[in-house]
Amino acid sequence: MALIPAAGAGCSGPLTPPPRVESPGTVNSEVEWDGFDPRAYVQHNYSVLRDDDREILCRIRDFFAGAKIAGAHCVDVGSGANLYPALSLLPFARSVELCEYSTANVRWLRHQISGYDECWDAYWQVCAEHSAYAALADPRSHLARVGHVSQLSVFDLPRRAWGAGTMFFVACSISADRSEAEHAIGRFLGALHPGSPFAAAFMLGSNGYRVGQHWFPAVQLHRAEVVARIAAGAYDVDMHEVRPTPSLRDGYQGMLLVTGRSRG
Repeated sequence: MALIPAAGAGCSGPLTPPPRVESPGTVNSEVEWDGFDPRAYVQHNYSVLRDDDREILCRIRDFFAGAKIAGAHCVDVGSGANLYPALSLLPFARSVELCEYSTANVRWLRHQISGYDECWDAYWQVCAEHSAYAALADPRSHLARVGHVSQLSVFDLPRRAWGAGTMFFVACSISADRSEAEHAIGRFLGALHPGSPFAAAFMLGSNGYRVGQHWFPAVQLHRAEVVARIAAGAYDVDMHEVRPTPSLRDGYQGMLLVTGRSRG
């Protein structure tokens, strides 16, 4: 089983010893993902729009706006408690499926797509700086119409089901097992039709992350590993590193944003 969490959770202030430390080889099925606290996650990571998220959002906004897609069935894999990848797909979507495994996150997502919290307005305002997004007058209502939440593992994604997709901070953050990270990347790319545009993001060198009272495992991925796995299933690939200041947490080297088209 697999949770599909969203981007870079950390702690508010210096890390203190967690109530339970995962072993270095912790696999996804050993983690209590239903202990994930989406409200604590949003409060720490997204209640205020950070410069690094603005930079990432601008890049994926411009990428999808230039991808020449319309009326696509889109997917956000591992939505967790992060709405901005789904928002980046909205103007081009006939549907947006938000796939998530954690029951707590699924409940949060279903509440949000019916009318998301005001904190996400700042993220949409960044999107709306591009004319392709500004034309969508009411993104909140549009997400309520086209959005759908599925409780689904990244490892169980169907093949060639969607025409555009996002996957943010998932492969690096679902276990401490490198092979599971590589498998998650392959499943994501394989879930898209051949030629479909995608955006994916990864924490580099992560040691794990804390959400509320729980500690979650991560894989210390490096750029070369991500490049190799993406190249096996994609083309027209572009990569950009983002180094947040201040950092969200100790023990990671930065974030890697990848855009391209799936080989399907």
